[in-house]
Amino acid sequence: MPKESARMKVAVAKPSEAPVVADIGGVQSPGGLPAISNIQAVMGPPMTDFRIFELCIGRAKNLLRIFEKAHGKKSKPERFLADAHRAAIVLAISALDAYIRTYVITKIREILANKHGSLPPGLAERIKSFLKDEGLLEAARNDDLLDRVEKAFKKDFEKKSFQGREVIAASMQLVGINDVFHEVAVIASKNEDTLKSDLDRFTTRRHIIAHRGDYDLEQVPPREMTVTKTDAEECIRLVSLIVTTIETMGNIK
Repeated sequence: MPKESARMKVAVAKPSEAPVVADIGGVQSPGGLPAISNIQAVMGPPMTDFRIFELCIGRAKNLLRIFEKAHGKKSKPERFLADAHRAAIVLAISALDAYIRTYVITKIREILANKHGSLPPGLAERIKSFLKDEGLLEAARNDDLLDRVEKAFKKDFEKKSFQGREVIAASMQLVGINDVFHEVAVIASKNEDTLKSDLDRFTTRRHIIAHRGDYDLEQVPPREMTVTKTDAEECIRLVSLIVTTIETMGNIK
């Protein structure tokens, strides 16, 4: 059997603990942002919406590591390396997208499974539009309402983006969180207007990067927009704050 690298750390999860990721190399990304290794051993409970976020946001953090590795100790990095920061912003917003869509579906199942609770009005109307009267009758006969509803929402969500403050707020209303960004701001002790404007700014920047190559096409010739490591780190921290705060809401309620 080959000898293990001296830098390899192997973690074993106990049945009662959260999933453990084996980190090969033990390198921290710049700005104190923990990095996720390319080689991961996941042990423990099934995948959750928060675990999906962790894996997705890890891709954005890895791009900061790539920039640092490629840049080295040079006083001024090559200009093209800034694309790592652009890609990190795109992936950070995508990680929030992945979290919201899975969180909403998970909560819908929980709400429907609680036979003593009431359905949020928007959720009830949406389910009726998906299943119609005949579908609801079949669900009652076959006792598979949860599976039918989950399948219908997943199919619908495949055609939608969960990027942007308004669509996120509307999606969270389906599961009874009527003003998610207000609640996040209160719990995290942040200014609500600043929180919203920052998310709008990074979401818009994501769209400019993804759809226009991060160029101002109104200029002749097109002007490349500047981006820094700080921009990418701030975007990662913002979406991480939103997600971790949403995760605490269930505990508070």
